[in-house]
Amino acid sequence: MPPSLSLPSPRLLTIHQALLGFAPDAVLVGGAVRDLILDRPVRDLDYVVEGDALTVGRRLADALGAAYYPLDDQRRIARVVWKLAGPPLVVDISSLIGMTLEEDIRRRDFTINAIAMRPDGTLFDLLGGAQDLAQRILRLCSPDSLHNDPVRVIRAVRFLHLFDLTPAPGLDQLVWYAAPRLARVSPERQRDEFVKTLALPRPHLAVDRMADWRIADELMPELVALQDVPQPEPHAFDVYRHTIHALRWMARLDAWVMNDAPARDDAEAMIHQRLEAYRPVLREYLQKPLTAERPRWLWLRFAAIAHDWGKPRAFREDEMGVIRFYRHEQLSGEMAAAWMLRYRCAKNETAFVQRICEAHMRPMTLFIAGDRPSKRTLFRFYRDVGDAAPAAILFFLADFLGARGPQVDSGELATALDYVAAFLEPFAQSDQPPIPSPILDGRDLIALFDLEPGPNIGRLLTALQEAQAAGDVTNREQAIGFIETLLETRRYD
Repeated sequence: MPPSLSLPSPRLLTIHQALLGFAPDAVLVGGAVRDLILDRPVRDLDYVVEGDALTVGRRLADALGAAYYPLDDQRRIARVVWKLAGPPLVVDISSLIGMTLEEDIRRRDFTINAIAMRPDGTLFDLLGGAQDLAQRILRLCSPDSLHNDPVRVIRAVRFLHLFDLTPAPGLDQLVWYAAPRLARVSPERQRDEFVKTLALPRPHLAVDRMADWRIADELMPELVALQDVPQPEPHAFDVYRHTIHALRWMARLDAWVMNDAPARDDAEAMIHQRLEAYRPVLREYLQKPLTAERPRWLWLRFAAIAHDWGKPRAFREDEMGVIRFYRHEQLSGEMAAAWMLRYRCAKNETAFVQRICEAHMRPMTLFIAGDRPSKRTLFRFYRDVGDAAPAAILFFLADFLGARGPQVDSGELATALDYVAAFLEPFAQSDQPPIPSPILDGRDLIALFDLEPGPNIGRLLTALQEAQAAGDVTNREQAIGFIETLLETRRYD
């Protein structure tokens, strides 16, 4: 008797039983079966049926009161999204047009995703995927799997690190051969698979493997170019290795902010204690999506990867052997934005990452110089960096830690945390916003000072906001006097 599975939740069972009412031969396949075996949460169900999947999908959606989408009319693939009483459950239904279940199984990517559950709950495991799961091995369904769909090279890395698997012998070589074919895959599919990898608990290991397996040569040549680029002290690593460590710290920081991940060492314990007061507001901020399913924390991780992309182009070494990277942050921002344009990212996502890259040296420069951030400095930072400012501050900490190596001086870390707290304070205090509303508005300036509408109005208001943020102007009378002085001296141009 072959092994069998059961659906663990009433919602999954409701979908399954309803679908079998319309398609008694429906077979559950793919990641859902894998996750059931591993006792992991299931959010997506993938079925194959012998009849018309579009008709079955419509009937299932009507029965559940769910949304229905025809994903592919030609290949007869339907999607049903059920949002009742919990997180959305996505059901994809495909037709076995012109092939058998065995042929469908062999066309899949990896054996762990090629296990099927028959209508009676018994497993159909043609390629030994359950055994590979038990032995923690990632194996291709066929030698042509990566050739047939090159985006699977990125997926291979994701599955290795998501499930803590070992690659089957020869998988790395097959990936090397297939990676150049990524150019034949749409930018959107490459982006989506990469973003899923970026969301891993330890994304730095996956990104490092992408470089080792030559996937990054195609997906992110800007990252590969960082290898062996030297850096001066206090950096403990070259630019590439520093980037990997900065990503590692970024993921550890956002895991603590959002999920209260426990401290792994003394440095993290100090960070948690010092920044605990800011965690609720940071959590709300980082979880907010920039697009439908891509939140700020995800793109902050990408900014960690891209923040030094400009260093190879900006590299200068003088006759004394002193290394500098003049204006590398601007170059990095431009290169990150170009990458995101190439991979069809949303405009607000691109702006968010570019601002972080371009601003990441501002708090670092103050820290290195030992200058405490003044109220004017804070105002200008939040004014210039905008919505990305809190993310840039959190990244400053990851950047600092990623430069120091395994041993972080506790005194230096305490000072860095003082800077982080100083930058976060105006963000966390709603009664003292970093960008105060000007006491006077544009109409006031036009009426009080007989000014013409135009760019100078905006400059005057920005100067007034800065004076308010610094505490130099606190009421309307002072604001009028401040504007009068600016107009007399023309110090706003």
